[in-house]
Amino acid sequence: MSSAASDDRTASLPPRHFWRRFGAYAIDIVIFQIVFILLFLALSVVTSRDLTLPFLQKQQCAETTSGPLIPKIEAEWPLQSGEVRSNQLCRISWLGSEGYTIFVSKVASQHGKTTSVRSVAVPVDKKGDPVDPSVVTRPTSSIVLLLLPVIFAFCSAGTRRTPGKRLLSLRVKTLEDFPLPLSLATKREIFKFLPLMLIAIVDLASLLLVRPLSQPIEQLIQQARDLNLLSTSGVFALTGALTPMLFVFALIWWVYPLVVWRGQTFYDRFCDTKVVRD
Repeated sequence: MSSAASDDRTASLPPRHFWRRFGAYAIDIVIFQIVFILLFLALSVVTSRDLTLPFLQKQQCAETTSGPLIPKIEAEWPLQSGEVRSNQLCRISWLGSEGYTIFVSKVASQHGKTTSVRSVAVPVDKKGDPVDPSVVTRPTSSIVLLLLPVIFAFCSAGTRRTPGKRLLSLRVKTLEDFPLPLSLATKREIFKFLPLMLIAIVDLASLLLVRPLSQPIEQLIQQARDLNLLSTSGVFALTGALTPMLFVFALIWWVYPLVVWRGQTFYDRFCDTKVVRD
């Protein structure tokens, strides 16, 4: 293909609307986050559970040298040469809630220029005794990520638009310039938020494994001391390793099509839709 022909083809492609799309997305996320915050606050008032989003949580940790768990951990996990132990009580709360307290015992060891840290974390009551680990299981962030495609689809179907797209004069249409039916809008938003939904699914899977893998404190200490992929800590380490991979996938999924422009993003191509200025 000649350079002139390539330039003509590029010029015939619909515009990216990159900054408008980015701005619309940012506006929508901020608005929907505020809505979810208010919803969780209302639910916290009428139910027995304190619900919040992670970025609203406040964590305060302080070193501790006493408590019922320290002798047990020192007995089950004696230090080896070159290892250093530190114990902390971390109080996690949000917006005036009671929150919860976690006892964290870390063992650091030096291997050349590399420092490895292993830890055991146990929710405790005011006396420092272990409590049900489910008190720290709050999948609100994952729930929000899974609900976002449904909300965006409802706001994009028919002649409707999300607040961000309305403010920045954007609209999603079919390739034939028709409004999106709800089914197609839902399909598009699921594909659009696919990286975030995968992160939410991985997070929920790890949280659901907490209760089945919850074990006596002695076994938790042993698992932290001798880390393996079949332990609770190992499961979290394995699921945590997927996060960088999902981040790379998100960059390819969202950014690459807009940089190497071919007229549509991946999810628009799959759904035969387009974003136009209106």
